[in-house]
Amino acid sequence: MNKRPFATFYGVGVGPGDPELMTRKAARILAEVDWIFYPTETRQGTSFSQRIIAPLGLPTAKCQAIYMGMSCDRAADVKTYATVVDDIVAELAQGKSVAWITQGDPLFYSTFIHLYEEMRRRFPEAPIEIIPGVTSTSAAAAMAHVPVSRLQEKVAVVPAVYGLEGLPHLLDEFATVFLMKVNSVFDQLLDTLRCIPYAVHGVYVEKVGTPEERVVTDLETLRGQRLPYFSLVILRKHHEPSGVQ
Repeated sequence: MNKRPFATFYGVGVGPGDPELMTRKAARILAEVDWIFYPTETRQGTSFSQRIIAPLGLPTAKCQAIYMGMSCDRAADVKTYATVVDDIVAELAQGKSVAWITQGDPLFYSTFIHLYEEMRRRFPEAPIEIIPGVTSTSAAAAMAHVPVSRLQEKVAVVPAVYGLEGLPHLLDEFATVFLMKVNSVFDQLLDTLRCIPYAVHGVYVEKVGTPEERVVTDLETLRGQRLPYFSLVILRKHHEPSGVQ
């Protein structure tokens, strides 16, 4: 007796926060799948990604919240990934399609990456389709009117909590540096920038794409403030005006 083939598992990027930045393909896939799984930041079920898709009016009965600790110690989440993959595969084996939604893009600092790797390792026969999304870096640069790169310039994207020690070297090599989730190390970042021997233009952006979005160009005014988790800083070296670019 032939074994029923797996249905498709989708990794769906829903953008940085503004539902209008979700792609038409993402909206179509979410309307068509049998199940939608999404990560929550609290055990009460609060989910940023679920808030983004709320205007689609999808049936709540097909949505499943999965709590993720989101800490630097990933041990608990690793166990959760394995359990979630088991749950997803159980549905796929019954011919039920499943989508895992993630803010931004599925392959850009996303929980989906861990699920993808676990799925590929244990169930390589399961079909997976990835729907890209607008990243917070792209949305923040657009909101702040910061050119990301031109000509031969290079760009770095670094988690702030891991990248401040090497920031002077990054700014030497890269024209633009995105520091992700700066909330816990912001004052340390300001101290580091004071030691940079050349002019660096910095823009702080929080909760990009949401009604609470904020853009600040004078970074020092934020010293000592309690900043939200969804925050980033764009650093770009000053350039002298030149010829045609």
